[in-house]
This record gives sequence, structure tokens and C-alpha cells, in this order.
Amino acid sequence: MDQQRPWDAYAICTVTQPEDRPAALTYLDGRPDETCPGLDYFFWVLVRGDEVIVVDTSFSEAVCRKIGRQWNGSPAQLLARIGIDAGQVRQVLLTHAHPDHVGNLHDFPNATFWIQKAEMASLTGADMSHGFFRHAYAREDALALVGLLYDDRLRFLDGDGTFAEGVDYALVGGHARGQMVLRVATRRGPVLLASDAVHLYEEARSERPFFVFQNMEEMLDGYRTCRRLAGEERFLIPGHDKLVSRLYPPARPGLEGLVMDLTKHPAEPQPAS
Repeated sequence: MDQQRPWDAYAICTVTQPEDRPAALTYLDGRPDETCPGLDYFFWVLVRGDEVIVVDTSFSEAVCRKIGRQWNGSPAQLLARIGIDAGQVRQVLLTHAHPDHVGNLHDFPNATFWIQKAEMASLTGADMSHGFFRHAYAREDALALVGLLYDDRLRFLDGDGTFAEGVDYALVGGHARGQMVLRVATRRGPVLLASDAVHLYEEARSERPFFVFQNMEEMLDGYRTCRRLAGEERFLIPGHDKLVSRLYPPARPGLEGLVMDLTKHPAEPQPAS
């Protein structure tokens, strides 16, 4: 990967949870008297010359308002602030289909969407007959993805592979049946976009299980897989950790906490989340 043409990579924060949250709504072993920082909700974009790949599409504004989070702007609005027209994006990778990752599909009217075959089978199959699994998804998102399929705009990935030069994907499961991670060649080395295979640095550091999961063993093994693929923590990008917003520099002045440049090394040392 080091000899491949590098990508610029950005984490974009559309939604913020400013207040602390109960640890029991974050970690399966969270104590009743324990709190931890609220979550940031990211999607990601990869840029190399004229090539653009968007990774996930974050919460919709309606869902954000419903659950009382802070809305920072739609993917289309935030991409425009770094000179990217969402209407011109041709490729969108979906790491899994929870509402905070597939909420603004309409922002990309000319894109083809890619998702793991196992995730779509879970979203539209027998898994959803169990309320425990169904609670993590949304009917409107499932219908939107099926609509894209019938419009010939949804494609499937199966397991591990290479999506584009310098962009490899791996199926780790655990949090969702089709949970996918991406390893991206950047100027500072290969960066692992863990999405929700690792929500927070603490999960991977301590193998502390997140409270939403599809398969516990696969989720715990996924932490180890992500650590191995990242190599060092400075190359691991969790899906919801506020430290990403704090440790990485903005893509441009005025975008602090909104658009983070992942091609730069994070501030050191990395404090505990």
C-alpha cells in the first residue's frame, strides 16, 4: 500500500452529542454511576485528484432533532465547505446500515452505493424478526436501500477485497452482521477507518464491548482485527470518538471540529477518551 498513490482523507462531523452520556448506554459493562463523553457522528471522504469516495452518510437532520443531538449540517453542506459537490459524487461506500450511517442518501443523487452483501441480507431478512436486532435499524432506511437496489444504484461487496487502488475493505461483523472497515493509503501511511467496528478508542484499547452488537464474539475479535490492521493507534480512526475532532487538525481554518484532516498525524500524546 505504501507505494500506491495516496489519498487525502477527512472525517466530517455532522452531529454532536455535547453532554456526557451514561456509560451503560455506551459500554455493556458500564456502571450505573459512570459517565463518558457524548458521541460525535462522522462520515468520511477520500479524495485523490478528481476521484472522490464518500464513506457513509451520517444521521438525517430529522433523526438528529428527534433524539436531541446538535446538528452541524448535512453531508452536502459540509462537503461544500471543502470544495466537493455532493451531486457530483459517484461512489459511496456504506460500512453498515444503522441510521447514523445511511441517513442522507438523497444528498448523493448521482452516486452508486456499495454495501456488504451480509449487511443487506441482515437488514431485509430473518435478523429483523428479532426486536433486539431490529431496534438498531430504521424502516425508512431499509426501504431507501431497497429502492436504490431497484433503481440499479446499489452494489454488493462480499468479504474482504480492494475497492480502488489504495482503498481496501474488510468484513469484520460484530456490531452489525455486515460491519465493514476500510484501510486507506494516505501520505502519512495506511489509515484504518474503523467506523463502528470501533466506536471509541477505549473499546480497542481495553476490548470493552459496546452495548449494541449483533455478534459479541465477532465484535471482540473485530477490536483485535482493527488493531492489527491499523498497526499503531495513531492510524486507527474510531467511528464516534470526540478525540478525533480534538486531535486532528481542521481541513481548513474555520472548520475546527467539523472537518478533520486525517492525512496529518494526531496531536500527541492521545489522552484517554
